[in-house]
Amino acid sequence: MRKLLSGLEVAPGNHGLLVTINFAFLINGITVVMLGVILPHVRAEHSLSYTQSGLMLSAHQTGTLAAVFIAGILPYMIDRKKSTLIMSAGTILGLPLIVMAQNPWLLLAAFALVGIDRGTMNNISNFVAADISGNKTAALNVLHSAFAAGALISPFIVFLYVSAAGSAGWKLSALTAALLTMIAWALMSRSKFPDASAQKGKGVSYSFIKHSSFWIPTLLLFCYVAAEASIIGWFVLYFIDDGILPAVLAGFVPTMYWMMILVARIVIAAVSKNIHNKNRMLLVLALLALLCFTGLVFSSSPIPCVIFLLGIGLSMAGIYPTTVATMSGVSSTVSLGLTIAIATLGGIFMPGIIGVVADSYGIANGIAMLYVTFFGMIALIVFKIITERRSGNETC
Repeated sequence: MRKLLSGLEVAPGNHGLLVTINFAFLINGITVVMLGVILPHVRAEHSLSYTQSGLMLSAHQTGTLAAVFIAGILPYMIDRKKSTLIMSAGTILGLPLIVMAQNPWLLLAAFALVGIDRGTMNNISNFVAADISGNKTAALNVLHSAFAAGALISPFIVFLYVSAAGSAGWKLSALTAALLTMIAWALMSRSKFPDASAQKGKGVSYSFIKHSSFWIPTLLLFCYVAAEASIIGWFVLYFIDDGILPAVLAGFVPTMYWMMILVARIVIAAVSKNIHNKNRMLLVLALLALLCFTGLVFSSSPIPCVIFLLGIGLSMAGIYPTTVATMSGVSSTVSLGLTIAIATLGGIFMPGIIGVVADSYGIANGIAMLYVTFFGMIALIVFKIITERRSGNETC
């Protein structure tokens, strides 16, 4: 552990904070992915259509959007720690509400509450990890590896509870995730966060919005989050309803996907200093993701579909943290909050679009809408490379 922290160039006084942030993000990974794993159970219990199921996922992303706006400003109004604790209580309230909800409106509110926690943790974790580490690319990849590890564990939790308790098992798994979130919340309450309240009254700079170095990566993340939110939220249902995998095996689709993401992010964190051109790496990853997605949508047999799914996870793993690390415009919770907020819009729109298309034309055609996001990522990475070359400020 000390060797890892040393490699991330973190001051000894911040070791505990970084460990806490990574643990909290791991738990966040469990809760976020669990929503996609339990969605078939929620859908069956409440007889939801594809459109309504998509709205649940969109509500989650809407909560994330609201949170990142508030989390980008609130630390300058009150203490950063207090603002984080207030906003990160969403899962503690939201998951029990999903279990107890008796109508779709309460479900929408519950999914939104979990989204508020996700947006808060996404903002503060990325900012703190980048702020207290000298090797930002490595620190952010380690951070997102923790999220991936939680995402990998999540389906096992649901599977074990469902195996032991039957149809009520998904509810017990949701309550377990809420309990784990309470533990992470308690640990954060004992940590010392970098203080932003000292900047109150000095004004917040928004000069970053004038620069393409902020907007191009932000739009790239818009496409990435649209794809990731849809993969996490829809692929379990896709594999079940399209007859590719039985329900029991389909529940482990997120585990397989996040296993590849975890492996890839650990590797990228280890070799990040030796990768001299981050933009070219982003382009290669996006092209591989497109290739694997194409293979998946044109396959109907379980083994090829699973292989291509693993390829998507492996390819997409480094796109988010590497893009954030290359953004010269992200230097505060305000700029990072706006970046994540805009990116989250992709996660709001695309799952809903897939649900509407799926109701009219079938789940396979709904999933095919993700082509828009993959082509968007590739186009923006190419534009990023061209723009930085012309300005003589190419990312290395």
